[in-house]
Amino acid sequence: MATEKFAAEATKEGKWWAIEIEGIEQVARAHKLSDIEVIAQSLVASIRNLSPEEVDVTVAVHPPAEAKSRWEAAKADLEAAKELSERGAAGARAVVSELRREYTLKEVARMLGITFQRVQQLAGRKTHDPNA
Repeated sequence: MATEKFAAEATKEGKWWAIEIEGIEQVARAHKLSDIEVIAQSLVASIRNLSPEEVDVTVAVHPPAEAKSRWEAAKADLEAAKELSERGAAGARAVVSELRREYTLKEVARMLGITFQRVQQLAGRKTHDPNA
């Protein structure tokens, strides 16, 4: 038995979920999120004279526009912060690498105001001797 595929979008309106189904000119409503797919499937089956087993509805649930906008801004900020962090880490490794050509771990640590262990991490070296 072949199934017909439909896309639906659900948005909370007050206490109800409004369900809009592509190709169907009616809006369905559900009280609970867990009921959306079954209600959408039943509506499509009823309108198209199909059994519910012949209907496959994929539902996208959307937050309110203001929350979605803030969420997208937060994701963009996190991505920007990640990029800045990666750039900062690369810069720190480069500075330590340059200084390590002429100075010991202890000297580099003192100059940069960090521990010699942090200098080791940035230099990618494993030694317990801060004078190395």
